[in-house]
Amino acid sequence: MRGRKIGIAALLILGTLLWTGFGLGLWGKRQALDTDNWVDTSTALLEDDDIRVALGNFIVDRVYASAAVEERVRELLPDRLDPLAGPAANAVKEVARRNAPRALGTSVALNAWRDANREAHDTLIKLVNGDLVDGGLSLNMKELVEEVATENGLPADVADRLPPEVAQLQIARPDQLGTARDALDLFETAVWVLLVLAVAAFAGAIALSRDRRRTIVTVGGCLIFAGIALLALRRLAGNTVVDALADAPNAHAVADDVWDIATALLVDAAQGSMLFGAFVLTGAWLAGAGRRATALRRAAAPSLREHPGFVRAGLGVAILLLVIWGPVPFTQRFVPMLIFTVGAFAWLEWIRNRTLEEFPDVPAGEWSRRMREGVASWRSGRGAGDDRVASLERLADLHERGVLDDAEFKQQKAAVLSGG
Repeated sequence: MRGRKIGIAALLILGTLLWTGFGLGLWGKRQALDTDNWVDTSTALLEDDDIRVALGNFIVDRVYASAAVEERVRELLPDRLDPLAGPAANAVKEVARRNAPRALGTSVALNAWRDANREAHDTLIKLVNGDLVDGGLSLNMKELVEEVATENGLPADVADRLPPEVAQLQIARPDQLGTARDALDLFETAVWVLLVLAVAAFAGAIALSRDRRRTIVTVGGCLIFAGIALLALRRLAGNTVVDALADAPNAHAVADDVWDIATALLVDAAQGSMLFGAFVLTGAWLAGAGRRATALRRAAAPSLREHPGFVRAGLGVAILLLVIWGPVPFTQRFVPMLIFTVGAFAWLEWIRNRTLEEFPDVPAGEWSRRMREGVASWRSGRGAGDDRVASLERLADLHERGVLDDAEFKQQKAAVLSGG
């Protein structure tokens, strides 16, 4: 018996750890391997004011670190003023640093940023799928450079004169692509392995248990705990990242914003785990022998017996409203919601049959009768409480006026509190 309990506990702990790992992997997969998510996150980064300032300074520094701007300024100056080209370029650079964030916030710059990230991610997907990719993996920033240059009075063709390493932000070198391909391929497979193992661990704990309903309740709690663990890991990892950038002031200033935006999908995964766990826990609890759960089944018995079609339709409407609301991503994805819907209706039929077996003769109107009884009980309790308070206030007044001595006051106060 003790060995069984230890085995169940071990499987529940293992399942929770694996489910937490699955949540992390799901976040990574959706963030790194889904083009739309990649582009949406990249756009959200550029829409953040602090990040836009940092990126603007980065672009301006890269542009003015090359000789292209100084050469362009020298072309515009008379020959006798050529020595002033360098100082003039530096002066323009300071103006550009102030104007760059505004330039990057324009619709043209945002669209260019989206296109650049979509192009880079398409290359990444080709890499994962094993297609040949020439050269390394880089982010094309030419259009962003052109927008910054135009907004600062420089000709847009200044971007054409920049060295390739300035207009292209390299993400991975050609010699790194093979390693990246293997890592991403392993990562994509590991996500589903973790899911299968987690489900298997939870299923094993349920099968091994003598009280399966109670174990299912515990599984729901484990899923909620896993969601909380994901949020805690996000916070701890975020603190680590920020602390690691303490010696890089420019990066440190925006590290919090970058981390919050980049891990927004991890929050979605955590909330999805907690919501799913709440559904599992509630469904198992409603099937229990507790006083409240039993009362709910008894009150619902007439409706489940006489109006099963309306009950099923009500569940369907509730699921539809859940999809429309979309509190977490899985509620707006077809396959997860199909599985959830099938499970919900299977649970409804099971709980309906069980309830009708438990309460075959409960008359119609049981639900409204219990509601009326509850309201009446609440009102009577409230009235009794009000009378008790009034009695205590009256006794206190008599005691203060000396009508009741200490012993009489204590005796009558005890009688009021005891309901006498």
